[in-house]
Amino acid sequence: MPRKNLTSRFCDTVKVEVRSDYQDEIVRGLALRVSPNGIKTWNVVYTRESDGSKQRVKIGRYPAVTLEKARTAALKMVTAVAEGGDPADAKRAQRAAITVEALGELYIEKHAKRNKKTWAEDERLLKREVYPAIGAMKAFAVKRRDVLDIIEAKAEAGRVAQSTQILAVVRKLFNWAVDGDYLSVSPAIGIRPRGKAVKRDRVLSDGEVRAIWNALPEAGMSDATRAIIRLLFLTGQRSGEVCGMTRGEIDVDAATWTIPGTRAKNGLTHVVPLSTAALATIEPVLGKAGEEPDAPLFTRIGEPIESNAIARAARRELQVTREPWTPHDIRRTVATGMAGQGIAPHVVEAVLNHISGFRAGVAGVYNRNQYEPEKRRALDQWAEHLDAIVAGRKAKIVPLRAEAVS
Repeated sequence: MPRKNLTSRFCDTVKVEVRSDYQDEIVRGLALRVSPNGIKTWNVVYTRESDGSKQRVKIGRYPAVTLEKARTAALKMVTAVAEGGDPADAKRAQRAAITVEALGELYIEKHAKRNKKTWAEDERLLKREVYPAIGAMKAFAVKRRDVLDIIEAKAEAGRVAQSTQILAVVRKLFNWAVDGDYLSVSPAIGIRPRGKAVKRDRVLSDGEVRAIWNALPEAGMSDATRAIIRLLFLTGQRSGEVCGMTRGEIDVDAATWTIPGTRAKNGLTHVVPLSTAALATIEPVLGKAGEEPDAPLFTRIGEPIESNAIARAARRELQVTREPWTPHDIRRTVATGMAGQGIAPHVVEAVLNHISGFRAGVAGVYNRNQYEPEKRRALDQWAEHLDAIVAGRKAKIVPLRAEAVS
């Protein structure tokens, strides 16, 4: 094993044709294993005192584990060996003891929260669907059949889409555990979804919109939840984006709501013009929120309301239609309703913050016009149309003029 004064530059650029190990000259025992496919893994190699055998303990992959962190971890292990310890045996004991629930908590804290905007949904699915079945099991003892039992039961109950979501989260959890050397193999490897989810195309009729809106005042839910549902109808934005609205995102004077790229699904900052009705829904909440820009407007027990809570509230308190509906059906309904009002497709996409169809490709790259005036007219027109629907009046269709694309 060649010795080398490892540097970050060397770790970044080293390439090999056959798997090679490079031992660090600074911390003896630390080695970087490089594979032809570009995977670079930190290990500590030492001689076990009890039988003189060579042992190898994986620290993690580069660059997720930096050179500095690898040296710090290796130094601790080498010190433990000098004091008669056995890091490999300690790691095996740790792997044998960890439960699925404990492993899931580590996954959420160390990976999901740092890398996924939707980490809360991962946590919810694990707590609700996975831990009750296998949470107390030792992670190394989980078999393929244990995972199949969870997702098949959900699919057989007619919840194919949710079955697929659960499988995706379980795969991520166990793949992360293998990569982090908590497990040697994932019990979810090779498992396929238990059916193809049917893409939803539910659009609420005018009568259903009227029934839902007019049922809100008497529904068993908080004022914040009622306001969120009204804003879903008035703005057409995603449930998670409305739920996460903060004080600093609202400009009352300009009548706008700016969703930062960090919260938007497509990562693009999105300005939503607020109609008079939308602003009237938000203003009472502004007075109750804190003065800090990041103060959430819609909270429950001090924490921002999550989109799955809105879905639960709708499912329990607002199923006043013949067919079930979900909050995301509102977004589809708004888009369809705007199109029915003669609003141009590219303006509807701009309102929804979609980069597809007309706004994709060359038009999406070169056209920097954000259609702010058109978006405002569209949302004002939609608010008037929605008011007519709720009141049972027949609204006039007043097509908006399609703007030329420059």
